[in-house]
Amino acid sequence: MRRLGLFGGTFDPVHYGHLIPARVACDVLDLDALVFIPGARPPHKLEEPLTSFMHRFAMLALATQGQERWYVSEVELGRGGPTYTIDTIAQMASRMPAEETFFLMGSDSFAQIITWHRWAELVDAVQLVVLHRDGPWGGELAASVPGWLASRIVVLEKGQRLGTLGGEKKVFVLEHEPLPISATRLRQALGAGEPVTGLLPPEVERWAVKYHLYGQGDDHVDGP
Repeated sequence: MRRLGLFGGTFDPVHYGHLIPARVACDVLDLDALVFIPGARPPHKLEEPLTSFMHRFAMLALATQGQERWYVSEVELGRGGPTYTIDTIAQMASRMPAEETFFLMGSDSFAQIITWHRWAELVDAVQLVVLHRDGPWGGELAASVPGWLASRIVVLEKGQRLGTLGGEKKVFVLEHEPLPISATRLRQALGAGEPVTGLLPPEVERWAVKYHLYGQGDDHVDGP
């Protein structure tokens, strides 16, 4: 495979703030495949409640169906303890070898990259792709990381096509219309029975409501 994209996150639930920028990234980066990787035990969310892995995997499968280049991976499911991105990337490299691997992340996550486990290895292992989420952007984003890492930033405009790569790994900041959709707010809205039309795929909403994933009603169903 020539170019592989990996998109990690909790996806609790997956929404258009994930999916629409992912489509832009596929086009701009000319990806052969994009793999969504739901986190099993994200180290920065160990103390937070998290919807079961299988439900989050199922919602991703529903959201990505019909997209020829999109896949969902269970790679983190069998690992014990916190699931670190650097280890996930190594596992995916053996499963789906590629000439170039890109790791997609939100701007909020990139601004905190130096708090990640073995982060200096991570930025040399893959090409990073930063999507516009809540948090720093532009000069503020560059100022949030060490200067040597900020010097690797390359801004890619929507509609642009990434050419041949070479040399050290880059940090591609993808310019696209930001979508201020919060998974936390979505969970609250779903739990309260408030409308969420246009914020996430309808099939994902139906799944969440069917299984009472976010406190809808009095009964909670743990498994599909």
